[in-house]
Amino acid sequence: MRLSTQATFAAIATIAAVTTGCSNSTDNTESPSTTARSAATTTHSSTAVASPAPSATTVVKLIGPSPAPLPAPSPTHPAAPAPAPLTDVDCGPVTGSNGATADVIAFASDAGRAGCTDALTVATDYVGGTRTGDAATVDGWTCQPQPDTTIPHVCFSDGLHIGLRGAAAPATPPASAPSVIRTPTPNSTPHPVEATEPPAPGPTVDDVNCGSVTDAGGATVHVIAVGTAAGRVGCTDALTVATDYANTIAPSGTVTVDGWNCQAATCHKDGLTIGLRDN
Repeated sequence: MRLSTQATFAAIATIAAVTTGCSNSTDNTESPSTTARSAATTTHSSTAVASPAPSATTVVKLIGPSPAPLPAPSPTHPAAPAPAPLTDVDCGPVTGSNGATADVIAFASDAGRAGCTDALTVATDYVGGTRTGDAATVDGWTCQPQPDTTIPHVCFSDGLHIGLRGAAAPATPPASAPSVIRTPTPNSTPHPVEATEPPAPGPTVDDVNCGSVTDAGGATVHVIAVGTAAGRVGCTDALTVATDYANTIAPSGTVTVDGWNCQAATCHKDGLTIGLRDN
């Protein structure tokens, strides 16, 4: 019985050792796919500085084209600060048909910022051909020279701007535009990003349904604190201004209420907006 018990303990020890060895082998061995991902990550980080990814959150807008359904009123909703601004980015170089090169800058604006894929495509198509005239339509963008030594050529579409920083130009460049359209923000250097940098939305904040007021005719009007690039007014102020405006009979279409310029269904002050909505 003693020999049998010892043999049993020895067998258990052997099984434990084999199991431990297998576990360690699995933990310490990287799969080929893991090694490849690690190498790809190292290579990527050494070639360009990644731009902060645009926020994936959809901003709620209750005023304007296709407004969202009205949420529950929030009469004491606080004011909101201005959203964090976008920055200009350097998408990389292109070569013009004149043999020179230029860096393609995607400028930031209230409308947002062009993605680098579009910026590089538009810039390449513009400077790669022979063009005449003051401006040319390229891939839906308007591209033209401007009298600026830093950004001698610029393209723009729907409030977005692309600049070419350098001497790249069409072989026969058009005449200079009469005025500068866009230059880099003073004391700001666009940071380089990958050529696949996606478009970024313009900075803004959510609209808020502050509640409702009754106008001089007895109709109910919903008061919206509109989010803009300057931030958002607090609901207490919005309701006060809206109440005074809704009950003011003005000889003209424009009236000033508590420093706000009100006309039709909106009031404006210092870049902030109050909207009035019937339903």
